[in-house]
Amino acid sequence: MTDTSTQAQPRTTYPLTWLRGIAALAVVTFHAYQHNRSGADSAWPWSGGAHRAMLGTELFVEMFFVLSGFVLWLPVARTALDGRVGRPGWVLLFRRMSRLLPLYYAVVLVVWAWTNPDLPGHWQDLLLHLTFTHVYSDEFIFWTDGPAWSLAVEFHFYVAMALSVPLVHAAVRRAHSRRARLAIVSVLPAILLAAGLTFLAWETVWSPTQLDNWSVLFSPLSRAADFGIGTALAVVAAAGVRLGRRARIAGGVIGLTALGALVATRPFVLVGEWWHPAYALAIAVALTAIVLHDGPWPRVLEGGTLAWIGGLGYGIYLIHEPVMRVLGDSGLLPGARPGTGFLVTAVIVAVPSILLAWLSSRTVEAAGARITATIDRDGRPRDYYAHLREPAGSRA
Repeated sequence: MTDTSTQAQPRTTYPLTWLRGIAALAVVTFHAYQHNRSGADSAWPWSGGAHRAMLGTELFVEMFFVLSGFVLWLPVARTALDGRVGRPGWVLLFRRMSRLLPLYYAVVLVVWAWTNPDLPGHWQDLLLHLTFTHVYSDEFIFWTDGPAWSLAVEFHFYVAMALSVPLVHAAVRRAHSRRARLAIVSVLPAILLAAGLTFLAWETVWSPTQLDNWSVLFSPLSRAADFGIGTALAVVAAAGVRLGRRARIAGGVIGLTALGALVATRPFVLVGEWWHPAYALAIAVALTAIVLHDGPWPRVLEGGTLAWIGGLGYGIYLIHEPVMRVLGDSGLLPGARPGTGFLVTAVIVAVPSILLAWLSSRTVEAAGARITATIDRDGRPRDYYAHLREPAGSRA
């Protein structure tokens, strides 16, 4: 392992989009698997190790949290470690939400209107989803669009990060050494880890909750450690830690092996909640093979179909469940039964979901990108007409 923290670090963009593609397709496949439960006892299509492997696809949701924490905290950590003050916290939140909100609100409003044709409908459900507070309701947390619970959780972390940035900037201005600045950018990861692990101890040991207490099991605090691990990885990468080829291979192998072991051993009782941060840690270890390296990376990581799907991953993730519901209500999905039939369901759902996500990327999400473009990186209103003004002294 080499540590080049004393040198200026290259500003790399890591090839991670393909991971979002795998995660999006895995989530679609699992929900197709869930949709194909059959019989009076709602039996799963598979049993044994195959069934455990399908349930293990929950790790891809943890991956979303780790990646979000890493990607968002990395530029904050980089600028702070260089002794500079980056973009304001509100700009970070504005840019993130202007990208996510248009499609999120579009999906929530369309699906809610479709399922509530008679007013006032379940207006509480709509209000909670529009304010990202449905994760606090055992009744409404999975209504309208089930996967939206994770977006609500992430929203809480975006706000926490935006609020922390001004504190980081103030502390960096007073810091006189790189070591002090490293400690400053490590505070948020440490707080998130401590809060998440303490909450898990509370819900599983000190005051055990019920397995159907969704607002506890899927709350922001229940995933705080995941986000903390992602931000901690960002600090390590920003600090300039780089691994040699053998160490990167070892990190990838250890992380993936740990994920397999965790999937194989996860108990589906309350203590199994500890597997969420364990998944996140294993994912972070595996990611060191990519993010603790300045490239070049294998070409397969930087392009191809998975990377293209990954670019549409957010849309696929939000859209696929409503698509599945519409297709199921229309009788266009295979009947629920044991076996591999759920794979057919997954394909039938994935194709229109990908197409709709692509259409959204060109329309709804593109509108969000235009909103983002109304300010520059520092939060100043963008001047669209500067090129029309003549430079001072240019006239004869």
